[in-house]
Parts: sequence; C-alpha cells; structure tokens
Amino acid sequence: MNKKGMLLASEVLKIVLAVISILFLIYLLFSIYYASVNGQKKEQAQSTIDRINDIVVRIGNGAVLSERITDVTPVSWNFFSFVGQEKKPNLCVEENCLCICDEVNYDNILWFIDRQLTECDGEGVCLIINNLNKFEDFEIEGVSDGGTNIEISKSGETIEVKRV
Repeated sequence: MNKKGMLLASEVLKIVLAVISILFLIYLLFSIYYASVNGQKKEQAQSTIDRINDIVVRIGNGAVLSERITDVTPVSWNFFSFVGQEKKPNLCVEENCLCICDEVNYDNILWFIDRQLTECDGEGVCLIINNLNKFEDFEIEGVSDGGTNIEISKSGETIEVKRV
C-alpha cells in the first residue's frame, strides 16, 4: 500500500513541474512576440518623427508655412507635447519636445509617478522643437477608424502641431 502512495506523489510532482514548464514557455513566447511588436511600432514612430523633423526644418527655412502628414503611424500610440517648465522625458533634456509613445494608464496616481515620462523615454521617440506650442495629447487612429492626419504650421514664432 505504501508503494501506491509514493507513485501518486511522484506523478503529482511530474504534473506540477510540467505545468510550470508550460506556463514558463507561454510567458517566453508572449515576451518575444510583444518585444517584436513594440520594436516595429518604435520604428514606425521614428519614421513619423523623421517626417515631422523634415517639415519643421522646411518651416524654419521659410520654404513652407504649413504642411500635412497623412496616415500617421503607429496606430494606438499617442502624440504628447512637453513644453515650458513641466516635467519632461530625459530625451528632451530641458527643451520643448514632441514625443510619440504608448499611453500609460494610471499616471501620477498614488505610487504611479511619472510613468508616462518613463514610457516615452524607454519605448517612445521624441523630437526637440524649441519653439513648440503646447497641444492636447491625442491618439493615433488606424485607417479603419478614419486614420490620423496632422498639420504642422508656423504661427508667429511658434510651431503648432494639430490633428486635422
């Protein structure tokens, strides 16, 4: 009778180890997948920032007064402006800047302090625009939702970015 009890304990141990191993593999696969997706989204955001930088340079040179960018990517990320004396991501180094990054939930509530700034530093991309005008944050929508188009223009001495 003792042998049956020992057999049962060893089988339970094997099952528990198998379940733990399967859960670890699932976690590993999801981690690899999300790292790949975030890498692609960061590349898309960098491409959008490069397009915005080209327009800002042309506006600064006086070649154009305003220009639009259509079908902005990456979908579901957000545009943020960090202007004046407010807290800014380290990528902005005390300068006014425009950032594209994923929006975080529960920022500056209880122990969730400056999570948005950290997200923009780590997973986002920023462009320093010294004379940037503050704008309301907005989410980039997919083509199926109508897409997101932005207009970059010069208003007096400042650069304005707005969703159109």
